[in-house]
Amino acid sequence: MKYRLFSQTGPMAAFFFTFLLPVVLMAQEGDYTVRIKQPAVDTLKSCPGKSIIFMAEGLNADFSSFDPNQVTFTWDFGYNGLVRTGQNVTFSYPEGGHYTVRLYVTSRTGGPAAKNVPDMNVFIGMRPSFSGTRSDQTSICSGNEIGLTGFVTSIPWTKDTFQFENTHPQADFTWDGVGIQSDRNGIARIKPPLNKGNLNYIFRVTDNFGCYHDTTLTLYGVYASFTVAPKNGEAPLEVSMVIDSASNGGSETSITYNWEFYENTDTSNLLTTTEKKFSLERPGEYTSRVVAKYLQCRNVFTSEDYIRVDSSLLEIPNVFTPNEDGANDYFQVKALSLRSFSGRIMNRWGRVVYEWTDPKTLEKGWNGRYMTDGQPAPSGTYYYIISATGYDDVIYKGKVNDKVYYGFLTLIR
Repeated sequence: MKYRLFSQTGPMAAFFFTFLLPVVLMAQEGDYTVRIKQPAVDTLKSCPGKSIIFMAEGLNADFSSFDPNQVTFTWDFGYNGLVRTGQNVTFSYPEGGHYTVRLYVTSRTGGPAAKNVPDMNVFIGMRPSFSGTRSDQTSICSGNEIGLTGFVTSIPWTKDTFQFENTHPQADFTWDGVGIQSDRNGIARIKPPLNKGNLNYIFRVTDNFGCYHDTTLTLYGVYASFTVAPKNGEAPLEVSMVIDSASNGGSETSITYNWEFYENTDTSNLLTTTEKKFSLERPGEYTSRVVAKYLQCRNVFTSEDYIRVDSSLLEIPNVFTPNEDGANDYFQVKALSLRSFSGRIMNRWGRVVYEWTDPKTLEKGWNGRYMTDGQPAPSGTYYYIISATGYDDVIYKGKVNDKVYYGFLTLIR
């Protein structure tokens, strides 16, 4: 807030009275006009997607200061009814054409609106047609050099009386992509690599507004992605591979697939198959990939998901209660990724009361009955001898010649 200082003289000259009087800007109380300060042109040329800053200012009829805080600025950009409010705003047109920007200013306190509605014409560069852009081959797998030809046709603006048509100088035609050998006036020769899958080449032109327009031309190599399942489990783990996306330009049935697996800690040991199923026997963490081949093309797709094969495990309990109550009725080992297994249980006199070779099935554990006649064995201490080897070559051994696992168990009834 600004203030002015007044002094008063008269019969009371010995006294001075000072008054602080505020200067209030009351733009909405009388006539005022506004203008578009920026862009400072009547006609603007710009490009699709480019941000344009619009700024406004006003002036009271008596040329006093204009208070923008007492009015509302509303910008109508002439595009799909979109408006913005504020003295300074930013807007970008998503597509080419002619648009009329109008600025409406109204009082916030019930006073008059601005005496004028300034406007400006905005021309946005029109995207041309790229229908003539082509290559002389659609597939890169022949191994031949390929020619690219870029061509555009201007599309005129005819939706109102402000008709215009952009021009596109051929000297500004450019190509971009892998293996381009020459690039002149929209003509390019390429020798694409044969191990990159499908390749995208971008053709770009510039119009007389300085706007860039481009299109993408896809040349087909060979490409394949896949999923693998399951992603974890114990050895031997059989996994299945399913191709979920493949392309070579239209003859996908002509692609051949080789599957490769390697343990992440030993990349030199490559496991391969042409089948869609494969068994991983050694515990570890594996990377899987597919090598897709078509004519001279070769492309490798590597799965981002690792396959984890469990390490071997053997855990043996020391007590069980075969009283048929549904809890702990079997003497069973916990086993993972075992290549071989055999077990015997003996009583204190060395008599074999039970033998088994399958550690995974519930009923293969000992139920506390003699193997010969099915009679219940009495409560007491028994001992076991187990021989087991994991798929990771771990040998579970203990006290008998370092070849078997030996221990005691207690049967409680």
